[in-house]
Amino acid sequence: MKQVRPRSADLGGLHLATAGSGSGNGWLGYSGEMQTRFAELLTDMYNETSNAVNERDAEFAPTDLPSETRTRLIHSLDSWNFEPHKLPDEEVLACTMMLFEALFRIEHMQDSVGLSLNQIYPLIHHLRRIYRWENTYHNFEHALDVLQCSYIFLRSAGMVPPVSILLDEDPERTWTSARKFDSGSLVTCLGMKELFVVYIAAIGHDVAHPGFTNLFMRNAETPLSMVYDGKSALEQMHCSLLLRVMRHYGLGPLLDDNCGSGGNGSTQSVRKLLSETVLATDMSVHSNFMENFKALVDDGITQSESEAEEGESQLWRRQVLLCQGIMKCADISNPFRPYHVSQHWAAALMDEWTSQAMLEKYMDLPCTNPCSDDPRSEADGQVFFINKFAKPLLELMVEAVPELQPHLDQCQDNLRLWQSRQVDIKPVFETTEKTTSADFLPASSSASLISTISSSSARRRRDDYLTAFPLALPKHH
Repeated sequence: MKQVRPRSADLGGLHLATAGSGSGNGWLGYSGEMQTRFAELLTDMYNETSNAVNERDAEFAPTDLPSETRTRLIHSLDSWNFEPHKLPDEEVLACTMMLFEALFRIEHMQDSVGLSLNQIYPLIHHLRRIYRWENTYHNFEHALDVLQCSYIFLRSAGMVPPVSILLDEDPERTWTSARKFDSGSLVTCLGMKELFVVYIAAIGHDVAHPGFTNLFMRNAETPLSMVYDGKSALEQMHCSLLLRVMRHYGLGPLLDDNCGSGGNGSTQSVRKLLSETVLATDMSVHSNFMENFKALVDDGITQSESEAEEGESQLWRRQVLLCQGIMKCADISNPFRPYHVSQHWAAALMDEWTSQAMLEKYMDLPCTNPCSDDPRSEADGQVFFINKFAKPLLELMVEAVPELQPHLDQCQDNLRLWQSRQVDIKPVFETTEKTTSADFLPASSSASLISTISSSSARRRRDDYLTAFPLALPKHH
């Protein structure tokens, strides 16, 4: 019987935990006891990742949509008012696949990535099965929302064709960008492989999300958090699962291939770019990204003589930071959407945080997220988040990609509307408690709400998590 390896090339940063000739003296520290302990955790991580992939494998049977339905969905994908949470499951899957179908209309895209759509379709279907439908926010509809937002950003910049190309009577019609590779503007540093990475990162960036946060897992001492020493544990898990599913469908050669778009001869792998892009969605590294991206913008986004000498390393830096920037903006794009769409996602996130608060109460853990159905608290939270994170990020992105300006205008309009709600609605709870940047939103009424949660309700919410990725659950769950 073949022995299970304790590590896998697909486990991303796991080897960092035991770096140093396999003796366990990486950033987790070294001791004989720790070496055994984390060897077991790494083995568990490998096994559970394999189980999550294999147990949800199913034969893919594409759904034939009526032509009028397909046309309606194509038009909705080209709209900034896109609302995937209102679509039935088969249309959510269809929209995802059509975005990739349009991407593959780029001339030579299929040859560049070495894939066919017949490999992409079952991969998407498989990822959909690993996402937790119980999550009100971090679900497959959110993943599609992030993918569609990424598409809108890239379409606005002239880097990908409109989805409406699929309405063309000629199914073989291809599209070529008028913008030459690395021709001055930052966005042109993305070649075909990099564009594909943005798409696949978007649809897989939250796969198997358990519905609670990294901070909760650290406080609960979950095995997953222990493996990664509390450092981007969720994002590392998403990477591991996404990479495993991709290899499962024959995308290993692409992952191991060099980026090398535009003939730049890059020695950096597609896998590394994909991992760097997904890991950047952890808000605990947000300030570090902002510093790095600002430095890139301040240095000038065109290729300088010194950069031409260094060549690959500077191009790689720009590609990584831009892919990360697009992904981060798309991931927190709710405040950029039309106000009614933004309201839905704000409420969905608050509901998910309320479920976590119930679990924290049941486990006697500190409350780490605001949770309230109070409209004033919702408005306070949105104003705080937009001012602290969303707006500064998008402002910086607009400096690099000016075509995103309309989305910044929408964000500013939404901010004014949320501020008006603050004025119109009296707070239900008063507090002098200050909120740190790590809290993301002010928790004006969390404690009062949690105190009303019954043990039976908390237990019910606890049981809702039994379908989550096992290593993300507390040891005594």
